[in-house]
Amino acid sequence: MGILYREVVEYRQKKLAKIMLGVIVFFIFLNGFLILSEISRKLSYFAYFIYLSVLVLLAVQYNLWKKCKRKFRYQIIDNELIIERFEGNRRKVELSLNVKYIVKIEKVKQKICDDIENKEYCCSLKNTNLYRVIYKIDDKMYSFCFEPSNNFINKINTIMKKRSLAS
Repeated sequence: MGILYREVVEYRQKKLAKIMLGVIVFFIFLNGFLILSEISRKLSYFAYFIYLSVLVLLAVQYNLWKKCKRKFRYQIIDNELIIERFEGNRRKVELSLNVKYIVKIEKVKQKICDDIENKEYCCSLKNTNLYRVIYKIDDKMYSFCFEPSNNFINKINTIMKKRSLAS
């Protein structure tokens, strides 16, 4: 019987998105107050500043909202490593890789840019538990960064050790 293990990683800074939404609502009410009062004629530059601030904050809030809806599911089914992306109710398989193609797994402090084609399957802004997997398919090297737990890495290492002992 093969190994079956899965875990879900999602964006953890949802509190920041809620605070940002509160700030936007405050600026919208402040803007409404200025429009309804006579102060807006005297503070026209301040009103433009508020308009611009609301637009910038709305753009930032939209990006945070998209990140909050994104999740990654990392799975090991038999010798297959599968990474799926969830955005709301949509699911997409990003990577399906046989563990025998993995060359190296390393813990990294930051995302690496080098000659190897790289993809990212991460949610958090902090790179506290970031791993990089280098794999080889058809004599070409690829890599990806993701944020698994230590148990997940241990399962992959166990499968890789069994593979090397069988060779």
